[in-house]
Amino acid sequence: MKIGMAVVFLAMGCIPASAASWTCSAPGLVSGSYDGGDTAHIHLTGFSTGNNYPVAKKGSRTTGTTKNGTRFVCTQR
Repeated sequence: MKIGMAVVFLAMGCIPASAASWTCSAPGLVSGSYDGGDTAHIHLTGFSTGNNYPVAKKGSRTTGTTKNGTRFVCTQR
C-alpha cells in the first residue's frame, strides 16, 4: 500500500500538465512557465522572484517582454 501511494504522488508531479507542454527561454532565465493563457511566469537572474508578464500568442509560440526589457519566448513542445 505504501508503495502504491508513493507512485501516485510521484505521478502527480509538481508541474501542471498544461504547463508541461511549453518551454520558455530568455537571457538569464532562472525559470519560466506558460500554460497557454494570457501571461507567462518568468524569473530572471538578479531577481529574488519571478513575475507574470503578458504574452502575444501566435500558434505554438508566445513572446513577451519583462519589466526590465528582457524579451522571452515560450514554445510548445
